[in-house]
Amino acid sequence: MYTPRDIARIAGFSVISGVVFAVWSHVVANIVYAVGGHIGIGAIYGMWFIGGTMVGYVVRKPGAAFLGETIGAIIELLSLSQYNVMLLYYGPAQGIMSELAFALTRYRRWGYPVMILAGVLPVLAAYPYDCLVSPFYPGCRLYPPELHLTIIGLMALSGALFAGVLVKATVDSAVKAGAIRL
Repeated sequence: MYTPRDIARIAGFSVISGVVFAVWSHVVANIVYAVGGHIGIGAIYGMWFIGGTMVGYVVRKPGAAFLGETIGAIIELLSLSQYNVMLLYYGPAQGIMSELAFALTRYRRWGYPVMILAGVLPVLAAYPYDCLVSPFYPGCRLYPPELHLTIIGLMALSGALFAGVLVKATVDSAVKAGAIRL
């Protein structure tokens, strides 16, 4: 199923996304949370979805998005992330959701609509876990419905922009520059 080139790409791009996740968690999220709380985190959440969309888009085979997000989460875990073992849920669950978007087109369409969907679907796995399990948002269960909708909407927009549009534009630019081949 996977060629040696595919495996190298999965490994390499997963590590890159894991490093991005770690920096995002250690630096950016702490600042954003201090300023904007859970709403602020919702606005930047999509960056944690790039492992699935980037690896899925580059490798373009079943399971790649799942592996990209899962391995990326493990790399973040190894960086001693404050999200600790919860990453063992977040990575696979979010990866499955990005994988679903690619599977819906049988891994044949790679335009912006599919990439945006792959960036938005992980919200369905992430937000319930944030509210029901994560110790980082203890009051989440008591939020009024409009606050839940605001956060979910921001997470979806963030996923669409970071994991969908930004990933596609960045990979396409790298292809155009000759840095990688699809």
